[in-house]
Amino acid sequence: MTRKCIVWGAGNYGRRLVPMLDEEGYAITAFCDMDRELEGSRIHGYEVISVDKAAEMCRGDKGLSVIIGIFDYAAAEDVKGRIRDQFPDHTDVKSGHDIQDAYENRILRLCHQNMVFRWNVELGEAFQTWLDHLMSEAAYWVKEVADRRGRNHGYNVMCRKNDSFDHKEILREIRADETVMDIGCGLVSRFGSRLGHGGTVKLVPVDALAHFYNVINDRIQDGYKKDYRCQFGLFEFLGNTFGRNYADYIIVDNALDHCIDPWRSLVECLYVLKTDGRMYMNHRRAEAVYEGWSGLHRWNIDCDGGDLIIWNKENAVNVTERLKEIADISVTYDDAGGVRERQNLGVRIVKKKDFELSAFLGLHKENAVLTGMVDRLMEKLSSDSRVFLDMLEGAEYM
Repeated sequence: MTRKCIVWGAGNYGRRLVPMLDEEGYAITAFCDMDRELEGSRIHGYEVISVDKAAEMCRGDKGLSVIIGIFDYAAAEDVKGRIRDQFPDHTDVKSGHDIQDAYENRILRLCHQNMVFRWNVELGEAFQTWLDHLMSEAAYWVKEVADRRGRNHGYNVMCRKNDSFDHKEILREIRADETVMDIGCGLVSRFGSRLGHGGTVKLVPVDALAHFYNVINDRIQDGYKKDYRCQFGLFEFLGNTFGRNYADYIIVDNALDHCIDPWRSLVECLYVLKTDGRMYMNHRRAEAVYEGWSGLHRWNIDCDGGDLIIWNKENAVNVTERLKEIADISVTYDDAGGVRERQNLGVRIVKKKDFELSAFLGLHKENAVLTGMVDRLMEKLSSDSRVFLDMLEGAEYM
């Protein structure tokens, strides 16, 4: 049955709800917004009206619902209060998060029911997709994190000031001088190296954008992290960079879902991890579904029962089952907190024994793949490098 609704909020989140509302059986009548300058404009063909006009429409139609298309929870609660004051008592009000939850949960149920466990990722092709979004990822770290006007700049300041190693799970086990890799660390690892009892750990921050991060961090003169350096490492080829049995612990926070090939990346992490070493991961559950498959969000880190699964529209692997001979894997997530947007998936992996990469990965094409990746990278540099383009502009041609 189709239900009519007005979407309160003409910003990005309200716009994002349009296909979800359609899938969930809602017919949008209009958008409304408190910004008077938006009145009369259109979003996906729907008119933006005033809040007063929206209240008037609800008084004339008891079947008309209001969907709050505002991402911020506190702001959405304020809107609910306004609706209680200005709209008729019979008005049905729902949060956009409620709609998104229903939409995502239905997708996940269908995907899990119909999932075919196969893995056929062509690294060369996938690398091109990753490369196409590389500069947008770098732009995020410059504009939203490093820039003091960025919305996540406060988090960056906190990371730069922190010199303590405060990973709760690892703190229970770690000893001084052990090696901890923070893979996919971002601009600055949120972990320091100092232990509470006075010792230190060897913290190794690793990221594919390490060279970009180091250039950015060199420009920040705040007195913190003076000698900080991120080490370059592609998830998919960590074994080549760090070798077997390098780390005592590995941390991966919200990074595996950005990989070119997350299954291969996970195997490479275990190869680099020492026997009896621990790996801890934390991700928003099924991030690609949540982000609408946008940008680098191509993979879902997910669970089915107690098993860790990685999947997208074409591939799926039951990691727990595939790695049971070499690793013990435990998965936890709390779905009692309400909306899926807040559901974080926690994974703990203990490496049981050593192994050869060839037992899990097809390595026979690796040299060709790496050559192709370098080829594409050089091609991109030839068209995007400011230094090279400036050279071209300064030359005289026939």
